[in-house]
Parts: sequence; C-alpha cells; structure tokens
Amino acid sequence: MTRNIYLAIGDGITAGQGASHPNLGFVQHVSKYLQDQSLTQRTVMIAFPGLTAKRLFQVVSTLRPNLWDDVNAITICFGSADLLRLLRPAVRRMNTHARPPRSILKLADEFGYHTDQLFRLIREKDVPYAFVTTLYNPLPAFASVGDLVEGMNNIICDCADYYKLPVVDLEKGFANNEAFLIDGYRTGSALDLMNPLRKPVLPNNAGHKLIAHLITQKIHLRLTRRPNRKAGLSRPRKLRRRGTM
Repeated sequence: MTRNIYLAIGDGITAGQGASHPNLGFVQHVSKYLQDQSLTQRTVMIAFPGLTAKRLFQVVSTLRPNLWDDVNAITICFGSADLLRLLRPAVRRMNTHARPPRSILKLADEFGYHTDQLFRLIREKDVPYAFVTTLYNPLPAFASVGDLVEGMNNIICDCADYYKLPVVDLEKGFANNEAFLIDGYRTGSALDLMNPLRKPVLPNNAGHKLIAHLITQKIHLRLTRRPNRKAGLSRPRKLRRRGTM
C-alpha cells in the first residue's frame, strides 16, 4: 500500500493555537504543500494544547501500528508547553544570575529524556519525510527565557542529530521579528507573562505561515537531494544545559 498520510504531532502550536482560524494553522499550509507535491493525500493531527514531551511520547506510542504503515510525512513541533512549565519558577525568582532551582533542572532532565524517547520511536517507524522543529523565543527581552530556549533547543538538536531527523530552525526564523509573528506580543519581557488571560507565546497567522514556509523549505531540499538516512552509531553526548538549563 502506498504511504499517503501526513502526520502532524505536537502541542498547542501544532493544534493551531494563535491562528485566527483553524485553516490558518501551519499544519494546514504544510498539508496543502504535501498534497500539491503528491507526497500525501490526507492529514492526521495528534496535537493538544498543554501537551508536554512526556505526554506527547505517551500518546504517540499508543497509535495503532497500521497507521504508521501509511505515514509518508511527519512534523514534530512541540516544547511550548514544557517551556511554560519551566518559565513559572524562572519568573518567580526573577533573578537571572541566581542558581537554577532544582525544579527547573528536574523538568529539563524530564524534557530531555522524553524527547530522546519520542525521536527514537519516530526513527523506528522509518517515515520517509520526518522533520523536527526547534522552539522560538517568545520573550527575547527576558534573559532567563533565552537561556531556557537555548538549552531546550540544544536537547532537541542533539537528539535529532543522533536519530538523523532534519531540524527546522524556528528560533532563527523568528529572531528579531517576534512582534510581527507572535499573537499578542507586547514588550518581550517578563511583564508580558503577568496577563492571566493572554500570554504572548503563540504564533499569529503570520507566525504559522512562517513555520509552514520553513518546514516546506526543508521538504523541498529533501526532494532535490538524497540525504544519508543511516542512523547514528553512538549515543548523543550528555545533554547540554546552558544558563538556567
């Protein structure tokens, strides 16, 4: 049977949060591109707001085996829920030079462990077109957040490199354009998190479109050259923590 499914897995960003209409989420843009390229015919989304790396791995590991036989493309866009969990103690202490509390280190280790498990599972399914995104920084004026995002992206990139999963660099794509790409963006500082109803961390319509553009660029490169898909021969080096990680 021909593989014909695009599987989009992730948290609230993959679910389309921040976009003004469900059809304006990045998944819908990527889905159209894949269909135009005759790579897929339908889309299956496994994404829920607030889904951490741990819960995402648990959900994905329970998918029925015969679904994977039909998956030709997959995007893995996650980490925003984990970032918000890490931000809570960072905001409470509000001191960028203090030693990271144990709660942050514990959550960082948990994120690293389940990211590794998730990518291993995806690699075992041998999906022809598989792409992982990094996190962008929603609060560039808050130094602690920059350290957290960098540390989490180090984990994502280390694990993706080991399992030979191409990485889409959202951090670079969003840098210096946050005000135009993030829903409700105000100052980019810790004060933005004080609004209990609307925290400016999710992409707006333009942000979702950019995510889709960066992903489809990677797909285009994959179509125009044959990559070495052989798995790594050694485990990733110890997961790095920079700053507060």
